[in-house]
Amino acid sequence: MSSRSRLYTRSRHQNNTHSIKKTNLVIFDIDVNQSMLSDSTIEMKIFNEDEIDLWFDYITSDVNEIHLFASNLLYTTFIQFIHDYPQIKSIYIFCKDQQYINYSNTLTKLQGTFNDINVMWQRFQHNRNIFYSYYNTKQSTFKNTDSTSAESIWWIVFVKILQHIKHTDIAKDEFIEFCRNSVGDSERQLTELQELVDVYKSTKAIYMYSKASFLYQLLNQTLRTEKNINDIFKLRLFITDLISQLRILQSDQRKIGDHSLLVYRGQGMQTEHIQQLKSAIGNSIRYNRCLSTLLNRDIALGFAEYARKTPDLESVLMTIELDSNNINNNTAPFAKISTHSYFGDEEEVLLSMNSILLIESVELDENHRWNVRLKYIDNQWDVEFDERSIFSRHGEQIFIRHLSKENKQFIAFQLLLDFILRLEQTSYAKQEFLQFSRSKYENNPAQLKEIADFERNYRSEDAVKWFSKDNFLYRLLNTSLRIESIDDIVKMRYFINDLHNQLAELQLSFIESLNGKKEIILYRGLLMKVAQLNELRENFDGLISMNSFVSATQDEYVAIVFSGDGEQTIPLDEVSVIYEMLIDTDIRSTPYAKIQSIIVDEEEILFSIGSTFRIGKINEIRSRVYRVKLTMVHKEDELWNKLTAHLDS
Repeated sequence: MSSRSRLYTRSRHQNNTHSIKKTNLVIFDIDVNQSMLSDSTIEMKIFNEDEIDLWFDYITSDVNEIHLFASNLLYTTFIQFIHDYPQIKSIYIFCKDQQYINYSNTLTKLQGTFNDINVMWQRFQHNRNIFYSYYNTKQSTFKNTDSTSAESIWWIVFVKILQHIKHTDIAKDEFIEFCRNSVGDSERQLTELQELVDVYKSTKAIYMYSKASFLYQLLNQTLRTEKNINDIFKLRLFITDLISQLRILQSDQRKIGDHSLLVYRGQGMQTEHIQQLKSAIGNSIRYNRCLSTLLNRDIALGFAEYARKTPDLESVLMTIELDSNNINNNTAPFAKISTHSYFGDEEEVLLSMNSILLIESVELDENHRWNVRLKYIDNQWDVEFDERSIFSRHGEQIFIRHLSKENKQFIAFQLLLDFILRLEQTSYAKQEFLQFSRSKYENNPAQLKEIADFERNYRSEDAVKWFSKDNFLYRLLNTSLRIESIDDIVKMRYFINDLHNQLAELQLSFIESLNGKKEIILYRGLLMKVAQLNELRENFDGLISMNSFVSATQDEYVAIVFSGDGEQTIPLDEVSVIYEMLIDTDIRSTPYAKIQSIIVDEEEILFSIGSTFRIGKINEIRSRVYRVKLTMVHKEDELWNKLTAHLDS
């Protein structure tokens, strides 16, 4: 049986997509305006006075989470009758007659009577944001880190990667387009979107987040889904700006001694999630979105009481102890945001996504309210990847990694590659790649001409052909991969994605062309520093990984030529090395293929990034020419499987 691909490939993985959940709004006997009809985040059903039977059948069906707008044509007794249906989450009554008597305030789902449709709509939108912030528990907002520790590590590494990306105007355009596609034609939301376009800058992130707008809801619903990293990536500019601004505020507040806080959060929670908290007392949870808390306990209690209006939710008050003095890293900062918030008088403390909270107690009080005591703890899942990793700047090119002593660095690098390979091929990805390439060769007219040629003529199915040319692509790509610059690699994702996936597609036909041959021997010739050769000797029988796309040949003579064959012109600190590579054709964890069918008269085999080999014997076959025997292996890594399992489930 052949091994599965380690890094993500389009042809070998199922594409999972997740959509933002719409709000179900049912309107009876009310004339609605255009801005209400054009809100793409709302699934709207409208019934007139003559359709009361159809309306009643619909709201008493199995549709979940209905919000109801109705005229005062409905009698009080009828409202009382439908009030207790669990799918009815809120009721708004439109009443033109100001003398009309309000319905009983004992109806907890009744949000009020209104004589202005616009005021009623604004109240509904405000309450909807609160509802989805505090009471939408169908999508989890926290994960038990004991049961999902590998998943927590993945998300922490993912956010760290995002924070190493230098943002461009192209990234901002992608962010704005994602927002525009989410708001649809709603007049109110389009106005808010235009404000975002006009005023947004990195120092405005908290202001825009705290404003009760489409962005607040879009961010938190996108973060809740987690698996759709394409949508989260489109929000990367905003996410990293928000975290960065929180980090700065936290540092400023620590300097003035404002580091120890007791904050509160009132919300509704389903019974099953409360039981999860109870069963995890003494353990920690990770919040997969930003968490709004308050310094004022009474206001938080009001939110907890509001939850009682929804029958399937329990009232919960969280008390969270925060102390920034006990933090050794800044992976998930928190800070008081009143000075930067749209609502400056709310005394809000905002916790970043991926905050880790220790569950100290979960108790039901005499008012039938659950009191949950939590403590913010230093991020126990923030792995230290040491030197020579993607998170530490190093100018040296890393051609190979010795996995016996650099396995963590190898995994971090592979996580970065796996992440970019899961991203969609968009026009924005291509634009960033072209902009990045031109920035590297801005003073080189010949290379700029090649980049212009690429822009005009490149097609995804020609990725191998373009890589094999002696042009800017080969040099820029391999240098970026070997110095492991996160920003460079992310900017080059458009071409990396095409090249990796074309090799995966060609691999099967290449192996079929071998007519059942289970093993082949390939050769690669190169110049190597004497120190690197000695390091290979010292790691005999150990594993190494190649840090870039690697070419090999079936013709040993070609490899000897590329090695320099020990010529006297070779510097004294270098030697000629010929890799003799034994390939088991059942091992397909790294895509590779013969590219003779694309490049005429070439006997070249191209391996994708991260191919792994076991070091065998090293012999000097003549003066300053060495043969290094390598055997390709499938590195079945339990940690790797755990780290990426949640993305493919």
